[in-house]
This record gives sequence, C-alpha cells and structure tokens, in this order.
Amino acid sequence: MATQLSRRSTKEEAVDLDMKNLQRETTTYDPTQTGEILAVFDDKKLVRKIDFRLMPILCITYALQSIDKTTLSYAAVFGLANETHVSGVEFSWLGAIFYLGYMFWEWPTSYLLQRFPLGKFLGTSVILWGVALACHAAGHNFAGLATARFFLGVFEACIQPVTMMMFSIWYTRMEQPLRLGIWIGCAGLGYVVAGITSFGIGHIHGDLSSWRYTFLIWGCITIAWGVVVLLFLPDSPATAKFLSEDEKIGVTERVKANGTGLEGKTFKMDQMWETLTDTKTWLLFIFAVSSNAPNGGLTTFQGLIIRGLGFSKLRTTLIQMPSGAIQFVVCTGATFFASRFENARLLTMFLCLLPTLAGVIGMWTLPRSVPWGRMVCLWITFTYTATWTLSMSVVTANTAGSTKKSTTAAMLLIGYCLGNLIGPFFFKKPQAPRYELGVGMMLTCIGIQMLSIGSLYLLFLTRNRKRAAKNASSAEHVAEGQMRGLSDETDLQNPNFKYVY
Repeated sequence: MATQLSRRSTKEEAVDLDMKNLQRETTTYDPTQTGEILAVFDDKKLVRKIDFRLMPILCITYALQSIDKTTLSYAAVFGLANETHVSGVEFSWLGAIFYLGYMFWEWPTSYLLQRFPLGKFLGTSVILWGVALACHAAGHNFAGLATARFFLGVFEACIQPVTMMMFSIWYTRMEQPLRLGIWIGCAGLGYVVAGITSFGIGHIHGDLSSWRYTFLIWGCITIAWGVVVLLFLPDSPATAKFLSEDEKIGVTERVKANGTGLEGKTFKMDQMWETLTDTKTWLLFIFAVSSNAPNGGLTTFQGLIIRGLGFSKLRTTLIQMPSGAIQFVVCTGATFFASRFENARLLTMFLCLLPTLAGVIGMWTLPRSVPWGRMVCLWITFTYTATWTLSMSVVTANTAGSTKKSTTAAMLLIGYCLGNLIGPFFFKKPQAPRYELGVGMMLTCIGIQMLSIGSLYLLFLTRNRKRAAKNASSAEHVAEGQMRGLSDETDLQNPNFKYVY
C-alpha cells in the first residue's frame, strides 16, 4: 500500500497546481454572473454525469463493506464459535476488535487523505480489506480470527471519510443528504444480498465448513471490486478524465456556494486544533458514540438473537434480510425529505429515532411466546440508521476547511468505532434471547441522541443569528463568504458562513 500511494512527486504536484488554477479561474467570475457560467453547460446533465460515475462505485463499495464486516454474524450461525472453540466473551471481542482496528487507523487515515488521491487511496484499501477478509477462512482459534478482524477494521477505516469528502467536493449542500442516504441505504441492500448468498452458501457441501466458504467467497469478490475502484473512481473534479474543462469549472462553481472549500493537500495544524475546540465536534462525537453502540450489538448478535427465537440456521440467514430492506427504505426516504427542505436534517433525525424507540420497547416487553412480534420489533429498530446517515450530511454541510473536514470526519468515526466497540459487550449470552442489558443500553443511547440533536439545533441557530446581526444578507456578503470558503477558511473563520440544520 505504501509503495503505491507514495508516488506523489511530480504528478501530484501537478494535480495541486490544477486545483489551484481551477479555483483561480472560478474566482475571476463575478458572482452575479453565475448564470452565464452555468449556461456553458446543462447543470442537470452535469449532475447526472457525476452521479453515473460516482454513485454506483461508492454505493457498491459501501454495500460490500457492510457485507464484509457482518460476515461474522452469518459465520456464527454456521457454527464458527463451536468449530474454533470461541467462548461467548471471545465472540463479543471478535465483534468489537474490528472497530478497535477501525479506530486505531482513523487518525492516520485523516492524515493520508490530505496527502494522497482519494480514489487511489480507496481502491487500494478495498483490495487490502478483501485480502484480510479472505484470511478469516484460515482461522482456527480466537487469536487468528481476532488478528484478521483487526486488520479488516484497519483497511475499512477509510470508506466513510473518503465518501464524505467526495460528496463535499462534488455536490451542493442540498444535494448531499439524498446521496448520503442512498449510499448508506446500500448497506441495507448489502444485508439482503448477504442473506440470499449465505442461504446458498449454507447448501455447499465441500471439504470446508460453510462459514469458511463465506469468508473466502466475499473476500475474492471484494478484491476484484477493489481493482474496479482503483481504475474508475476519480480523485477530484480537477483530475476527472470523464469531465471536459468547462465541466470541471462548472463543478467547482456549483459547490462554491457550500462555503466548505475544495480538496486540499496541506495539513493545517490550526484547523486541527480548531476542530478539537469546537463545541459542534464534541456534540457530533457524543451522538456518534450513542448512535453506534446499539449498532455494534445488533450487527454482531442479530443472527444469534433470531436463532434464540427458535428459527433454523438457514431461515435465520433469510430473516435478517428485512432489517436491511428497512434500512434502505428509511435512509433514502429520510434523506429525500431532508433534501427537499433546507433546514430539516436535525428534525428528520429526531423523528427517525421514534420508531427505533418503539421497536426497542417492543423487544423488551413482548414475551417469547410471540417470536414473530419480537422479530418485527427487531426489524423496526433499524430505522436508527437514518439518523447516523443524516449526521454525516450535517458534518459535510457545516464544516469548512480541508483539514477541519478530514479531522471532524475522523472524530465522528472515532465515536462510531467507540460505540460499535462497546455495544457487543452489553449483549450477554446468559440473557439470550431477551438481552435485558442490551435493551437497556439501547434505550439510554436513544435518550442521549435526542439531547445531542437538540443541542446541535440550538448551537447552529445561535451562531446563524449572531452572524446575521453583524452581517447583512446582501449579495456582496454571500459572494465574500463563497470566496473565503474557496480559500480554505473554516466555518468559524468565515463570518459569512451559514449553518444548515
């Protein structure tokens, strides 16, 4: 990986120069003449062109990432724990150690994203995590499986920060939520595909156990897809070969109004320290932890929870599919709503927590004599995935400055890892299938998420009102804010930056 990514020298310097020239070209236009610039090309046609290149690659990559990290749950149904003599506590650690590797590599990822081309970095990482996934098949004990899980987490750590940065430099703030929703929703489709595939793998009668075939098959598929990402995912608008020169300028002109800047290759310490002292960062961090602690428990133990309700191994693989379908529908629906209205993100996040709350209460109160009722409640809880999706759109839309964006993304994902790391330990094997401690943890986390969302709303509203009192909302101030955004100023440094919520 280091060899491939270290070839920066002349080629990457040229990329940086192209980006600076592209920024200079767009800033020479008078903001009042934006219509003349957009007249050079069809704006809708340009967005479709970007969508057709970026979205399939990013969505399939995230679906594979979702499948690959949850293969442990399907492997558990096929007897992984018994064959490798993994105890209940050790199985919880196998679920958690993935996120330990993920968290360990977040800060290095934040730095590397400032140094290397986004597309090449992601493609190389996908290939490496495919190798790590295939290595699970060789595991014979806890130590071997834990090592493979750790490195799987390391190499998958780049997927979310890369995608968040991609969306921030290719799409306007109003376009980002829906695309993030489709992207996250594809993780749900990944569950559906994984369920069907696992059902088929369960019928393989070969020299290896079914769970080993699961890791081998998905590992090889991921490696092959990594090559596709490496070859076809563009690094930035300035170097995108599928765009004409006018279209490259058009992309920059469209996202200029975001005020969040474009891709930068210089790591700025002052922006990193600003990130760590910004109240917004810590509210998002708390939200990330509380949102993903339930996720860590459910994704690791969903298969065992369903098995505990009395379903067979093969039926369990199929019954996990509706939770993925719910994730896709809710994520796309919620983000579509947030895209239609400028300041509906935080409200939508709050509303999506209500079905989750109802589902968790149902899991707690319904008796074992109604397994399908408990099953429906389990499916409903997956509406929480929409809140996590929209939290990422809150970050991309409200964070300016290249280093601050990558550092904030890293902080958000460290919270994501911490939540997923601790989540599995609340699901105690002796408490199956009710898992009282796990349900209590989820209820607590829902309350913390609601408080975090309310605090973010008040913070953004207060900052906007203070800035509106100092600066009139004239065309000059709007234009100045856009220019300062292109010069890589942060949202706190730019007095004309307007937060969306």
